[in-house]
Amino acid sequence: MPSHNPRTIAEAIDVCRQRLRGISGTPWLDARLLTQHVTGLDASAVIAYGDAALDARRRSRLFDLTERRAAGEPVAYLIGHKGFCGLEIAVDRRALVPRPETEELVALCVEDWKGKAPAIAELGTGGGAIACALAHLLPNASITAGDSSIDALELAAHNVNALGFGEQVTLVHSDLFDAFPQGTYDVIIANLPYVAMQDLKSLEPQVQEHEPHDALFAGADGLDTYRRLLEQAPARISTGGTLYFECGPYNALALGDQVRRAFPGAQVSVHRDAAGLERMVRCSTGSP
Repeated sequence: MPSHNPRTIAEAIDVCRQRLRGISGTPWLDARLLTQHVTGLDASAVIAYGDAALDARRRSRLFDLTERRAAGEPVAYLIGHKGFCGLEIAVDRRALVPRPETEELVALCVEDWKGKAPAIAELGTGGGAIACALAHLLPNASITAGDSSIDALELAAHNVNALGFGEQVTLVHSDLFDAFPQGTYDVIIANLPYVAMQDLKSLEPQVQEHEPHDALFAGADGLDTYRRLLEQAPARISTGGTLYFECGPYNALALGDQVRRAFPGAQVSVHRDAAGLERMVRCSTGSP
């Protein structure tokens, strides 16, 4: 790392920022988050106390984490959590790091169902970020969330219990709907794998090398898992229910077409994210 040891928190942040410049797209933010992690200070305190001394043990830990970040590890994995819809979600290599665009999928659902008490099925819950966010933002909802990965479900269980949503969220070890309880749901929501295998090399190195591939890739066009879900979903959505899917900008229109074939006569719309990219498909089956 540096040729000299920075004495203060502010100096350490600057050294880490310089190390990550040209490697990370957000070097200052990464450096600040890592510094918060090793010092136990929040975002405002780490700035306010920038002139405070940083002891050798914390400095060494910070530089170790910075080198791991420079090697491509996601910051969220290094610090063990990620902010999502106003919650702090525990994250590690068992599940994908929650993305800002997935917050927009949650917002789309919440806008439709706020003040109501929907029965929600979430497929491919991973670490449980969507399920926890929906429990937080729709306090009258009941949520059943499933994943085919036992490891991911263990992380989801930690988040559900740590955040106090154990009475609202039920977790199921299930490949899509295969092991879900019998019955229908007002909402089906999913952020399933949607990256085509041939696009592996186009992903950021931190995604390629550190995040679980089973949660990313789904066949030649990225829609294999959604196709399987659409075979099951018509029998699982309540009359008047709504489906919400996250996908890629490169296959959003194709997914929208497949949803229309699975639900003839339904109102299907493709929605853009904050970056203007087609990212979400919404399917309203009509009035209950």
